[in-house]
Formats: sequence, structure tokens, C-alpha cells
Amino acid sequence: MALLCAVVPSAACTAAAGKPAARRTTGVETKAAAATPSCAGGAVRWSSVNRERRLTEVSPVVNVGENDGWVTYHLGLVRNIVPQVSTSDARVSAHQVLVALAEHLKRWDVEELAAPGEESADRRRHPVETDSLGHAGRFVEAEGVQVVDASFTVTCPGRDVYGSVTTWFDDTGASLACGVNPRTEEAWIHEAYRLTCGPPKP
Repeated sequence: MALLCAVVPSAACTAAAGKPAARRTTGVETKAAAATPSCAGGAVRWSSVNRERRLTEVSPVVNVGENDGWVTYHLGLVRNIVPQVSTSDARVSAHQVLVALAEHLKRWDVEELAAPGEESADRRRHPVETDSLGHAGRFVEAEGVQVVDASFTVTCPGRDVYGSVTTWFDDTGASLACGVNPRTEEAWIHEAYRLTCGPPKP
């Protein structure tokens, strides 16, 4: 493996595979780091946390016969939920915010929450196969995710930092039969029904 080293005073290079070159920290860099202390240990206070399941994908209506067995539904994107973390100070990292939010939501692991830069909520746009179980009619498949929109304050050295976060977790599917009013309070299911089957009958 070829090793390419820039000619920089007081820089050291190594030929060990996968081992980064060592570099001394200059006095200027040390002063700059000291001037901007980390917010990593700052307490995160949540001023608002709103949770709502939202529709992300839905299939067209599929006419199913009694003997059709397994039926394939092709999901189409309805809306894209983009994870993002915004702050008034770059010292507060997105990961720090998501760790605090996972704890606030009592999630098992921060990895459950979609992070900025990851694939968004349409990442699993694939056909869905469902056993019709001998039921004939017009059917629809829908998927939704639990979206979290929150605002927060982080206590940092010298001042408070303000920010907001949008993330999601827990994608869920639903099977709908056109002509059968979905008796649920879930808004995302009613939206899927209206988009595909039309207004539900009273």
C-alpha cells in the first residue's frame, strides 16, 4: 500500500495499514479548543415533545378474489419524513440530542431513532405480500411511522443553547378493506383510506 504524506513541519506519518498519521497540536489550536468548551455534559431540557403517527406509504386498491391466496401490494410514497437536528451552537451534536430524546421517550436504544443523514422513512419501499385468507373485495396496504417533533435547551458553559429535532421510529403496517369504515381514531389510517378508497361511508 502506497503511503502519501504531506510535507508539514512537526508532522509524523506511519505506514501501518489503517493507522492514522500522528499530528502535534499547535498552541493556536489549543487556545481555540479552550475558548469553546464542550457541551457534551450539558443537561437537555425539553420544552415541547409532540408525537404523532403519520402515513408514509400506501398502495393502490387491489381487487382480490376468494382464491387469490397471497396478494402483492406495491407501496407508493405519500410523504417523506426527514430526520434533522438544528441548534444555535454547533458544540451540541445531533447524537447528543438523540441520546437525550431516546431517554426521554423511554426507548431501549438511541439506534431506534432515525438520525440526520440516514435513509428517510421511505427506505423500505418494497412490495408487501399479504395472505387474503379467502376474503374477496377491494383492499389496500398502508405504512406509517411514529414521528417526533421536539424543542429543547442545553445548558452549555457560558450560555444556553436552543434547538429542535425531528425524528421517527416504529414503522407500522395496516390492511384496509374499501367499503368498510375503519373504526379507529388513528388519523393516518383514515388518510390512507380516503386517498385510495375515497370517503368512508357513514
